[in-house]
Amino acid sequence: MYNKEYAKYSKYVGKITRDLRSAYYKTGTNEEKQEIPLEPSQLNAKQGLGNFPAFYLQGQHCEKSDCGCCTNCFYSQFHYDKPSAEEIQTQCDYVIDNFERLVLSQQYGTNEFDGERKYPNSKPIFMTLSPTGSFFSDKEFPKEVRLDFLKKLEQKSDELKRDIVLHIEAHAIDVVKHQDYIKTSEETEILKRLNAKCILGFESADEWSRNVLYNKHLPLECFENAVEILKESGIEPGAFVFSGLVTLTDMESKEDMLNSVRFLKERGAFPVLMFANSQSWTLPDLLRWKEKHWLQEPATVLDTVYGALEILTDKGKSKPGYYLIPEPVEGPPYPIGNIFYDRTDIPDFSEESSKKMHQILKDFRATRDISNFVRSWKEYKKDNPEYEKYQDRIHKKEIEKEGKDIRFAKALKYGVEHMDEYVAYCTEKDREESLEEDRYKIKE
Repeated sequence: MYNKEYAKYSKYVGKITRDLRSAYYKTGTNEEKQEIPLEPSQLNAKQGLGNFPAFYLQGQHCEKSDCGCCTNCFYSQFHYDKPSAEEIQTQCDYVIDNFERLVLSQQYGTNEFDGERKYPNSKPIFMTLSPTGSFFSDKEFPKEVRLDFLKKLEQKSDELKRDIVLHIEAHAIDVVKHQDYIKTSEETEILKRLNAKCILGFESADEWSRNVLYNKHLPLECFENAVEILKESGIEPGAFVFSGLVTLTDMESKEDMLNSVRFLKERGAFPVLMFANSQSWTLPDLLRWKEKHWLQEPATVLDTVYGALEILTDKGKSKPGYYLIPEPVEGPPYPIGNIFYDRTDIPDFSEESSKKMHQILKDFRATRDISNFVRSWKEYKKDNPEYEKYQDRIHKKEIEKEGKDIRFAKALKYGVEHMDEYVAYCTEKDREESLEEDRYKIKE
C-alpha cells in the first residue's frame, strides 16, 4: 500500500478489528471449542458459493485475521489452537468417506462446466473444500494433507467415472509466495485433473475500498501476479468481489462492484459476487447496532447482479463465462443481520417485496437462466411501486452524503467510543445463543 493517507486509516481499522476479535476470544463461547472437530464446517448446495456443497476446514484460523484483516469477515470465529496435520487429515477423510451423502446428493440446479472432460457421458461433480483462510497456506492446510486429499478425491472421481470440479480459496500472497511449487508440483497436476478453480480474496479493484474499508492489505500488483501464476499453472483463477462495504452508499457499492467485475474480466479472472450481511464482532456490525451503518437494500443487490451480467455478456451479445453468486442470506458464521429480511431500517418497504426479490435471486442461482432473471427483474421494477420509492431513497442519500474520508473517519471515531458497550452486548448475546449451530452440518 503506497498511499500514506490510506495506510494511516488502515492502521486504525486493523487495531479496531483486532481488538474486537481479541474480545471475542476471551468470551465463554470459545471455551466450547478447545477440541478440534472431526468434521469440517459444511454448507449445503443452497447455502454455498454455487449449487454445490462447500466444506471449510476447522483448525488454524485465517492467518490474515491476526493482522486485523478483513473488516467485514469473521471466519476466524472458527478458532482452535495449533491443530495437528492428523486432525486436519481426519476432516478431509470425513468428506471422502461420506462422499455420496455429503457431495453427490448435494448437486443442485444447474452447474456449468466447459472444460476438458475425462468422463464426457456423465455430469461433473461440483464442490468446494478449503481452509477458512488460504488453500496454499501450509500452516492452515499442511502440504502433505492437501496432496493426500487430492489423490483420494481423484480416486473417487475414477471410481464414479465422473469428472470433479473442485473450488478452492486462497490468498494472492500465498500463490505468489509458493509460485515455484504451484507451477511444477504433483499437487498442481492433480488440481488440473480435478478442474480446479482457485478463488482469490480480492474484494475490490478500488484501492480505498480494498485496503481501507475492507482492510485487505493487498497490493494490486500482488493480485495481478497471482492471477497470472494460476493461469500459467493451468488453474482457473477467480476472485471474490464485495458489495456493501462500511460507509459506502448503495450507489457507491453498486458502482464499486461493477468496476471490479470489469477489471476481472479484462484480466481473465471470473467474479464471485458477494453482498455484505452483518457478522457479530465486526466494526460494521458495531456501527449497524448503533444505527450508524446500514446494509445495502435488496433492490441494490438485484440491480448490481443485473449490471454485472450486462458486463459479463457484453449487454447480451456473448456468453458470460464462469461466475458465481453465493447465497447472500447465509454464512458461515450465520449473519446477525441480512440484506433481505427483518429490514425495519428501510422506510416504505414490505416483507413481501423482499421475499419476491430474494426468490428472483434464488431462482437465478438455481437455474443460471439469465434471460429469465432479466425478465423477472424488469417485471418486478415495472409493476412494484416500492422500486420507485427505493430509487428516491438512494438518490437522496447521494445528494446528502459527505466525502468518503470524512464519513469513514467519523465511523472509526464512533467505533472506538462505543467498543466497550458493543463488546458487553455481544458477550451477553453469545451467552444466550450457541455459535455452534447445526445449520452448518449437512443432514442425512
